[in-house]
Amino acid sequence: MQHKFSTFLLLSLIIGAFACKKVDVQFGNDFVDGSNTQIVKIDTFGVQLSTVYTDSFSTSGLGTSLIGSYKDPIFGTITTQTYFQVAPPAFEDIYENVLFDSITLILKLNKNFYGDSTKPVHIDISRVTQKIEPFDNGFFLFNVNKFKVDGDVLGSKDVLINPNQTDTIFIKLNAALGQELLNKFTTKSDTVKTNETFLNFFKGLRISSNSTSQMVFGCSDSAKLRIHYKKKDLFLANKNIDFKLFNKSLHFNNISVDRSTGSAKLQNLATAKEIDSKLTNNTAYGQASGSTLIKLRFTTIREILKTPNFAKILSARLIVRPVEGSYNRTFYLPPQLRLSTTTSLNQIGTDLSSIGANGAPVIQYGNLFTDYAFGVNTAYSFDITNFIKFAVTDLDINSNNGLILSPPAGAYETSFSRLAIGSRQNNTPNSKIELQIFYAAIK
Repeated sequence: MQHKFSTFLLLSLIIGAFACKKVDVQFGNDFVDGSNTQIVKIDTFGVQLSTVYTDSFSTSGLGTSLIGSYKDPIFGTITTQTYFQVAPPAFEDIYENVLFDSITLILKLNKNFYGDSTKPVHIDISRVTQKIEPFDNGFFLFNVNKFKVDGDVLGSKDVLINPNQTDTIFIKLNAALGQELLNKFTTKSDTVKTNETFLNFFKGLRISSNSTSQMVFGCSDSAKLRIHYKKKDLFLANKNIDFKLFNKSLHFNNISVDRSTGSAKLQNLATAKEIDSKLTNNTAYGQASGSTLIKLRFTTIREILKTPNFAKILSARLIVRPVEGSYNRTFYLPPQLRLSTTTSLNQIGTDLSSIGANGAPVIQYGNLFTDYAFGVNTAYSFDITNFIKFAVTDLDINSNNGLILSPPAGAYETSFSRLAIGSRQNNTPNSKIELQIFYAAIK
């Protein structure tokens, strides 16, 4: 009897022990045991937003000339200048009995534009008097670089740009320059026999605008300086000499921003370097070409580990909603945005990717949907599962680390589309950023 009671007691203790312990569930990539777990969605974790200043970025060798100026009510007055060299054609001894006619700069549009296309853009052409080359023995030219130009403008024109119809712009230049250049050919000057000797004589051109313009547009790197002349024969024959854009790696854009004409909340951005969205109406602002980016930090994300019955993050999606009323068909949104890792230095790191249809990683660009009709469904969306998983498990992560929101390379340096996004504290309807996390919890 004693033996039977002992056996019964032992079995009861074993059964009781198992009855008091939660089932140890194994979570694979796609499988959750529905009988012992549940999938929970949570969207209450905040994303800390700030507007950060980028002092310089390379604009050389991009194949785009940015021309114009415009005033943005948020970011201020943006003004562009483009610099490039031109070189003569291979020298031929064919310039006897010629008469100068005119000289023209020919620009081909690339359909990239931003601003008000109903108003003309003023264009000035100036002769560069300083050798165009990278500073401090570098390899690139930047948005903040400038070179000296002659005080007398070579030519000017007010142009009404129809981005869908205007293809080419012709700007007539000072006849004295054209005659001087043609004389170099007629006298067989060494100046036009090699690119090196020519660039010592004619260092390049600058295209600029003024504050009356309300648009910036782009041109390709196929600019030509064309001399029109007539050659005497039995009849006068129309001829031309084309000086083509030379050394595309030295073709670059200067971009300046006068924030005093924009929002008062961003006027000290260049000094402050970073402004928390709490100080800008719970809004963060981004315009990459205007040296402004949006930073996102997830400072409280580790609190999810304290959630009752939390087991594992299954997915995390970031919904980025532009502030209602902050965009229109003139001041339009970036068609693509990327999320990149960053640190307290606010430098762009690795772009976040997802697995594409072929199983290989592809950079995410936000899948923008623009609701111009009602403005309530406009949003970008990103899968940030891996980033959030790492942020939750890394004990050494710095609270100043996070993500930078910016256009992809190329558009970053040449497009002026801009973005204003609201934090969770923003009171504008349909304008709050949202972090959606799905996690597995043990019942």
